[in-house]
Amino acid sequence: MRPLTLLSSLVACILWFEPAGAHARLERSTPAAGAALSQMPTAVTIFFDSELEPVFSKLIVNNEQGEKVSAGDGAVSPDNHKMLVTTVAVAGKGTYHVFWDVVSHDGHRVKGDYVFTVK
Repeated sequence: MRPLTLLSSLVACILWFEPAGAHARLERSTPAAGAALSQMPTAVTIFFDSELEPVFSKLIVNNEQGEKVSAGDGAVSPDNHKMLVTTVAVAGKGTYHVFWDVVSHDGHRVKGDYVFTVK
């Protein structure tokens, strides 16, 4: 009985811990978090360290008043499933808030946000 208990404990420990890198992590963005730009970019792009599920991933950009200035909910690039992109309407000076919500291929959801400014 002791070997069965040891085996059960080992299996439980393996199942309890998630594998390293289970969640999609933001690698970089354009524009970068905290960037101060001279003009509004035409798109916002975020790169992750693992592939994303296109149906469950979105990217939205809001202005200072909380109004959406991005087109739709963004999209995972068909050429690179680690890249999430949205086009942005021409907008003026101010602070812009980028919100992202992604699901990686392993099913884990990760959310985040950052700001950039146009001066």
